[in-house]
Amino acid sequence: MTISINTQGVETLRPAQERLHVIDAIRAVALYGVITFNILGMVAVFVGNSLFPKGGPLDVMSLLFDLILVQGKARSVFALLFGVGFGLLMNRPSAAGRTFIRFYLRRMTVLLAIGIFNLTCLFFGDILILYALLGMVLLLFRSWNDRSIVRLGLGLVLIPSLVVGAVEAITGAPMPNLAGLARQQADSVFAASMSAYTSTSTLAYMHANLRYYADHYMTDTSYAVVYDLSVLGLFLLGLWIARNGVLADVERWQPLLRRVMWICLPLGLVLSLIHATRRIGITAHGLNYALVTAAYVGLPIMAFGYVAALALFLSRRGRWLQRALSPMGRMALTGYLGSNAIGSFVWYGWGLGRMGSWNAAAINLFALTTYIAFCVFSASWLSIFRFGPAEWLWRSLTYGRRQPLLKRPTPR
Repeated sequence: MTISINTQGVETLRPAQERLHVIDAIRAVALYGVITFNILGMVAVFVGNSLFPKGGPLDVMSLLFDLILVQGKARSVFALLFGVGFGLLMNRPSAAGRTFIRFYLRRMTVLLAIGIFNLTCLFFGDILILYALLGMVLLLFRSWNDRSIVRLGLGLVLIPSLVVGAVEAITGAPMPNLAGLARQQADSVFAASMSAYTSTSTLAYMHANLRYYADHYMTDTSYAVVYDLSVLGLFLLGLWIARNGVLADVERWQPLLRRVMWICLPLGLVLSLIHATRRIGITAHGLNYALVTAAYVGLPIMAFGYVAALALFLSRRGRWLQRALSPMGRMALTGYLGSNAIGSFVWYGWGLGRMGSWNAAAINLFALTTYIAFCVFSASWLSIFRFGPAEWLWRSLTYGRRQPLLKRPTPR
């Protein structure tokens, strides 16, 4: 389908080409990882040190699954697909001139507002604010040629963590942060806010969320900068993917996708294993510490392998799974916000206050159940409505006018 805007500012759909369901399905798979790690992270930030020592074999396996196969990969895939979405918008005939720029800036401004709401009321680990701000930056690259976009994109994804690792190897110490705190002191900053999350005060909880967001940049500065630059790089690579129709014509790009899959999956896995050692409490010093830092580069590399493998599978043997997951991919914003609301309600004091009472395996099962519930809900909702609830709100606010929500009967 292509999209046009009528004289009343209402978005209408007209038949032109099939929606790229492969992208929707990959986004849905990535959402599973995001939901799993977010729901775990809501707890692990405060009681994470007790999850490994007190856990049984199933708990340890669950945590290793999260750290090695999920951490950083799902959100990297999300960022890559965000860039693809920008590229698809740019490919529309209406994307030329100032009208598109005004439309896109409104779209990102609304996403920014949604992100501020998510951060304040739902989850301290919001990604939408960064996506909105860097999404605006993407406009600066809309006229760049493909080669420049790929080079800059790969550079931003691969180089920063290697540079930080090299600096740590030379100095023999972790990179300093803006707060001027040692690593253990920085970790204690977040632990000190636990009382706000166990109390029944909604205002204290909201204030703690905002404080956490700021403290993250102050106490984990190098990691935050590496991540932010990586997100922009992934946006640019997604723009290149959309321009060249890589996910729109998987058959044509099969040789490249196969190479990416066979190189990035094993390389990313090895680097992810190294990087995960810090999260599970294995201490390292000097050169070994620097190596673990540099191994962060394996997270987006493995995400490239995931995207390639999923595109190849979903476009051929996995068409049944593509059809099943596409609705969830179309309602990813609803699923992201909804899962954050559910997780924070279950864990924190303003809701059920169950933080610290579940083991790692139970948390993973809870996350999987939440995801499956949203998959079922998405399929049911989109059988009646054109957009998910959050997606409809985003569109309506972007266009400054209520968009039609109910599906129109198909003419016979």
